[in-house]
Amino acid sequence: MGTGSWRSRPWLLWALLAVPAAATIAGVGTYAGLLGPQDPPKPGRADLVGRYEDGEGGVVTLKSDGSAVLSGVKYMAEYAEDDGSGHTVPKWCHDKDASWAFTESRPRWSHVVSIGTDCEVGMSWMMWDVIGSPSAPEIVYYAGTPGHPLARRVLTRR
Repeated sequence: MGTGSWRSRPWLLWALLAVPAAATIAGVGTYAGLLGPQDPPKPGRADLVGRYEDGEGGVVTLKSDGSAVLSGVKYMAEYAEDDGSGHTVPKWCHDKDASWAFTESRPRWSHVVSIGTDCEVGMSWMMWDVIGSPSAPEIVYYAGTPGHPLARRVLTRR
Protein backbone atom coordinates (compact mmCIF):
# COMPACT_ATOMS: atom_id res chain seq x y z
CA MET A 1 0.00 0.00 0.00
CA GLY A 2 1.30 3.39 -0.96
CA THR A 3 0.79 6.48 1.11
CA GLY A 4 -1.56 7.90 -1.55
CA SER A 5 -3.92 4.92 -1.55
CA TRP A 6 -7.53 5.30 -0.39
CA ARG A 7 -6.97 2.23 1.75
CA SER A 8 -4.73 4.27 3.99
CA ARG A 9 -7.59 6.76 4.42
CA PRO A 10 -10.88 4.81 4.67
CA TRP A 11 -12.74 7.90 5.89
CA LEU A 12 -12.28 9.41 2.41
CA LEU A 13 -14.31 6.61 0.81
CA TRP A 14 -17.06 7.00 3.41
CA ALA A 15 -17.13 10.76 2.89
CA LEU A 16 -17.47 10.32 -0.87
CA LEU A 17 -20.41 7.94 -0.35
CA ALA A 18 -22.07 10.00 2.39
CA VAL A 19 -22.42 13.23 0.39
CA PRO A 20 -24.67 11.84 -2.40
CA ALA A 21 -26.63 9.79 0.13
CA ALA A 22 -27.29 12.87 2.28
CA ALA A 23 -28.31 14.91 -0.77
CA THR A 24 -30.73 12.17 -1.85
CA ILE A 25 -32.30 11.94 1.60
CA ALA A 26 -32.63 15.74 1.80
CA GLY A 27 -34.25 15.87 -1.65
CA VAL A 28 -36.76 13.15 -0.85
CA GLY A 29 -37.54 14.72 2.53
CA THR A 30 -38.09 18.15 1.00
CA TYR A 31 -40.30 16.75 -1.78
CA ALA A 32 -42.41 14.81 0.73
CA GLY A 33 -42.76 17.88 2.93
CA LEU A 34 -40.84 16.39 5.84
CA LEU A 35 -37.93 18.82 5.60
CA GLY A 36 -37.83 22.51 4.85
CA PRO A 37 -40.58 25.08 5.00
CA GLN A 38 -44.12 23.85 4.66
CA ASP A 39 -46.17 24.86 1.66
CA PRO A 40 -48.61 27.67 2.40
CA PRO A 41 -52.19 26.47 2.73
CA LYS A 42 -53.88 26.03 -0.65
CA PRO A 43 -57.60 26.17 -1.36
CA GLY A 44 -59.47 22.89 -1.11
CA ARG A 45 -62.68 21.85 -2.84
CA ALA A 46 -64.97 23.42 -0.22
CA ASP A 47 -63.04 26.71 -0.43
CA LEU A 48 -63.77 27.01 -4.16
CA VAL A 49 -67.55 27.21 -3.95
CA GLY A 50 -68.71 30.68 -4.99
CA ARG A 51 -68.90 33.23 -7.81
CA TYR A 52 -65.74 34.21 -9.71
CA GLU A 53 -65.19 37.10 -12.12
CA ASP A 54 -62.29 37.73 -14.50
CA GLY A 55 -62.73 41.52 -14.75
CA GLU A 56 -63.51 41.26 -18.48
CA GLY A 57 -67.09 40.01 -18.35
CA GLY A 58 -66.32 36.36 -17.63
CA VAL A 59 -68.19 34.84 -14.69
CA VAL A 60 -68.02 31.32 -13.29
CA THR A 61 -70.18 30.13 -10.40
CA LEU A 62 -69.10 26.90 -8.71
CA LYS A 63 -71.79 25.25 -6.58
CA SER A 64 -71.24 22.79 -3.73
CA ASP A 65 -73.18 20.02 -5.53
CA GLY A 66 -70.60 19.94 -8.36
CA SER A 67 -72.63 21.99 -10.81
CA ALA A 68 -71.44 25.27 -12.30
CA VAL A 69 -72.65 28.11 -14.51
CA LEU A 70 -70.38 29.88 -17.03
CA SER A 71 -71.17 33.24 -18.58
CA GLY A 72 -69.00 35.37 -20.89
CA VAL A 73 -66.02 33.05 -20.62
CA LYS A 74 -63.69 32.88 -23.64
CA TYR A 75 -62.84 29.45 -24.99
CA MET A 76 -59.36 28.16 -25.33
CA ALA A 77 -57.57 28.79 -28.67
CA GLU A 78 -58.51 25.40 -30.11
CA TYR A 79 -62.18 26.38 -29.89
CA ALA A 80 -61.71 29.61 -31.84
CA GLU A 81 -63.25 30.00 -35.27
CA ASP A 82 -62.50 31.92 -38.45
CA ASP A 83 -64.89 34.86 -38.87
CA GLY A 84 -64.67 34.64 -42.69
CA SER A 85 -62.14 37.42 -43.07
CA GLY A 86 -59.15 35.28 -42.19
CA HIS A 87 -59.13 36.43 -38.57
CA THR A 88 -59.64 34.00 -35.75
CA VAL A 89 -62.13 35.07 -33.12
CA PRO A 90 -62.63 33.29 -29.81
CA LYS A 91 -65.90 31.61 -29.10
CA TRP A 92 -67.73 32.62 -25.95
CA CYS A 93 -69.52 30.51 -23.43
CA HIS A 94 -72.68 32.36 -22.38
CA ASP A 95 -74.99 31.16 -19.65
CA LYS A 96 -74.04 27.51 -19.92
CA ASP A 97 -74.65 24.95 -17.24
CA ALA A 98 -71.60 22.86 -16.46
CA SER A 99 -70.14 20.55 -13.87
CA TRP A 100 -66.85 20.82 -12.05
CA ALA A 101 -64.38 18.61 -10.25
CA PHE A 102 -61.37 19.38 -8.10
CA THR A 103 -58.01 17.61 -8.23
CA GLU A 104 -55.59 18.14 -5.36
CA SER A 105 -51.94 17.39 -6.01
CA ARG A 106 -49.33 16.19 -3.53
CA PRO A 107 -47.23 18.07 -2.70
CA ARG A 108 -49.64 20.94 -3.13
CA TRP A 109 -48.05 22.61 -6.11
CA SER A 110 -50.76 22.59 -8.73
CA HIS A 111 -54.39 22.10 -7.79
CA VAL A 112 -56.74 21.92 -10.76
CA VAL A 113 -60.42 22.63 -11.33
CA SER A 114 -61.91 20.73 -14.26
CA ILE A 115 -64.95 22.40 -15.80
CA GLY A 116 -67.14 20.20 -18.00
CA THR A 117 -69.46 21.98 -20.40
CA ASP A 118 -71.00 21.65 -23.85
CA CYS A 119 -70.32 25.16 -25.10
CA GLU A 120 -71.24 24.43 -28.75
CA VAL A 121 -68.48 21.83 -29.29
CA GLY A 122 -69.86 18.84 -27.45
CA MET A 123 -68.93 17.88 -23.92
CA SER A 124 -65.40 18.95 -23.10
CA TRP A 125 -63.37 19.38 -19.94
CA MET A 126 -61.32 22.51 -19.40
CA MET A 127 -58.47 22.24 -16.88
CA TRP A 128 -57.92 25.44 -14.91
CA ASP A 129 -55.26 26.11 -12.26
CA VAL A 130 -56.19 26.98 -8.68
CA ILE A 131 -54.03 29.53 -6.86
CA GLY A 132 -54.37 31.77 -3.83
CA SER A 133 -55.28 30.94 -0.28
CA PRO A 134 -58.30 29.16 1.23
CA SER A 135 -59.87 32.53 2.11
CA ALA A 136 -59.10 34.13 -1.28
CA PRO A 137 -58.93 31.45 -3.98
CA GLU A 138 -58.38 32.33 -7.63
CA ILE A 139 -58.82 30.29 -10.78
CA VAL A 140 -56.50 30.82 -13.76
CA TYR A 141 -57.36 29.88 -17.33
CA TYR A 142 -56.03 30.81 -20.76
CA ALA A 143 -58.18 32.23 -23.53
CA GLY A 144 -55.58 31.85 -26.23
CA THR A 145 -51.99 30.73 -26.37
CA PRO A 146 -50.63 29.94 -22.87
CA GLY A 147 -47.73 32.25 -22.09
CA HIS A 148 -49.14 35.19 -24.05
CA PRO A 149 -49.79 38.01 -21.55
CA LEU A 150 -53.25 38.82 -22.94
CA ALA A 151 -54.35 35.19 -22.88
CA ARG A 152 -54.13 34.69 -19.10
CA ARG A 153 -57.39 35.22 -17.24
CA VAL A 154 -57.65 35.22 -13.46
CA LEU A 155 -61.06 34.57 -11.94
CA THR A 156 -61.29 36.10 -8.48
CA ARG A 157 -64.00 35.10 -6.01
CA ARG A 158 -66.39 37.94 -5.26
